[in-house]
Amino acid sequence: MHQGIVGKMLTNYSNPIKYTFLISDTELIINKFINNPITLRWIGEVQCICGKRFSKFYRQNFCYQCYWNAPEASQSIFKPELCTADLGIEERDLEWETKFQLRPHYVYLANSSGLKVGITSKHNELTRWMDQGAVQGILIAEVPNRRLAGLIEVELKKVISDRTNFRKMLSGPPVQLDMVREKLNCLNHIPDNLQKFIIPDNTITQIEYPVLLYPKKVNSVNFKKSNTIQGSLLGMKGQYLLLDQDRVFNVRAHQGYILELLI
Repeated sequence: MHQGIVGKMLTNYSNPIKYTFLISDTELIINKFINNPITLRWIGEVQCICGKRFSKFYRQNFCYQCYWNAPEASQSIFKPELCTADLGIEERDLEWETKFQLRPHYVYLANSSGLKVGITSKHNELTRWMDQGAVQGILIAEVPNRRLAGLIEVELKKVISDRTNFRKMLSGPPVQLDMVREKLNCLNHIPDNLQKFIIPDNTITQIEYPVLLYPKKVNSVNFKKSNTIQGSLLGMKGQYLLLDQDRVFNVRAHQGYILELLI
């Protein structure tokens, strides 16, 4: 049995993706446990990024103080077009925001539950696509900071969704798309002053996931009704564990939870 603080699962690009479950300092490659029993037991505590423990989070895996004051929970995290570090304007912590925002970013298209647009820092695109459960990905533009990526995304969101329907994503692989054609279709929606950042390369990344059986009707489970979740592990996709009886467990949504893991 392993006990500790749950982190986002690590993904290693291979065929299929290799998943590592993080619980405090323990790293478990869990592909080999597919079709085996798994038990997750919450001890009734969570730990915020500030290190303090509580009986529950305030919002979005943060305590009250961090949600309202920490740069990791600022509005620009969720709306990158609101970033201001490149303008020298502090939102919550200019030093942290400078490191986070003032680095190259990609705007991309991915096929997760269907076509979606998104942004991520340079060299993080594979991790981003795997975390979203995408089966295809293609880069659209490379910009020098997060705010510019957000400005392009805002325009593309007018014609392409920026959301993944997790139930559809977990119901099976989506229909393969002509990602080059989809990219070309969206280029005219990028503002003229940002056209210079378009990436000419049209390489498409294909991704496969270690799934033995997809659920027929997705049933998302958590610790609201019971502190224990157990069953057979049938695979992983995105940041979800796929369990028997059509159940799925969102690992990322439980970052900071203190669990006992038996696998």
